[in-house]
Amino acid sequence: MSRVLVVEDDEVLRWLMSDAVTLLGHQVTACTNADEALSKLGAASAFELIITDIQMPGSVDGLGLARTVWSKHPQIAVILVSGHIVPAPGRLPGNVRFVAKPYTLRLLQRAIKELLNTP
Repeated sequence: MSRVLVVEDDEVLRWLMSDAVTLLGHQVTACTNADEALSKLGAASAFELIITDIQMPGSVDGLGLARTVWSKHPQIAVILVSGHIVPAPGRLPGNVRFVAKPYTLRLLQRAIKELLNTP
């Protein structure tokens, strides 16, 4: 069972994503913004995957969170989600996937499987 950090400011979307990731067999910790997520990343081995919305309120957005993870915890995979922003092709590290909102459970599951190398 992989440990997944879900970061989403919209309460309903956070609940739905957390529930979906739990149904896929992972242990979920949910945060309302990137600032809260950064405080939970103290131990590098705390999570195998972070799923974060890109646009969020706070001192850091989802891309800022991802950049911190890439520099301090490069072993943690990241899924970036957004309904408004699409990262430029070729600009994301190998252990990162972008998923556009709205997305299906199957698409989310495929991204998780690719990043965590699970069957």
